[in-house]
Amino acid sequence: MENGTKGKLTKGNLSITGSSTATGGNYDKVNIVGEGTIDGDVECSRLKCIGTLDMDGHLKANRVGIIGTCSFSGGVQADAIKISGTVTIGGDIKSKELRCSGTIETQGNLYSEQIDLTGQLNTQGDCEAEVFAARGIFDIGGLLNAGQLDIRLYRDCQAKEIGGEKIRIRKASALNPFNFFFKPSLHAILFTSVIEGDEIYLEHTKANVVRGNHVTIGPGCDIGLVEYKEHFAQMKGAIVNENRKV
Repeated sequence: MENGTKGKLTKGNLSITGSSTATGGNYDKVNIVGEGTIDGDVECSRLKCIGTLDMDGHLKANRVGIIGTCSFSGGVQADAIKISGTVTIGGDIKSKELRCSGTIETQGNLYSEQIDLTGQLNTQGDCEAEVFAARGIFDIGGLLNAGQLDIRLYRDCQAKEIGGEKIRIRKASALNPFNFFFKPSLHAILFTSVIEGDEIYLEHTKANVVRGNHVTIGPGCDIGLVEYKEHFAQMKGAIVNENRKV
């Protein structure tokens, strides 16, 4: 430990208070209050950070809670992740439940059973989930794929492609901002190349191709081609250049 810092390792727990550096390893609980640097991989039951954490390695934990700014050079694997600050990850993210009211950015892919986004999400790779609920902003470099997608647009969002069983993309309500300071834009658009699903309802979406069984194109949309199997509806204020029953 450096002079003038506090850091202790007791009974399998790692606690950093103030400004300190520690080595990776297997711990029960990891608590950071202040500025912490961890050199190496960490495996623990719980990691909680209030402040700043810089980890050179991978993290594997049951629960992760972050209020502040954290960076991980490797991937992060956890059952439950809750983020209220800014997190950057150099590898993949794998979780059962991810709740983000801050900003999360990964250089890899994101896999989670449930994603609840009320902040900002950026991925270089794919994003896959059973349930993807977004009331914020996202930029997904690859495929956004989920069994259920429920998206409210607050600012411009984009994904290379979108796939799912039930897809709903709607304009956000000005009466329900996802935080006190962030009000939805009246001109927010979702940009993507292809959308494929079973039941699809879209608003304020720009896409080259939309494919599905039941497809409804709502106001503010600009779609090149719609291919549908059973039902297609085009609402007032929507642009569809071509529709085709297949």
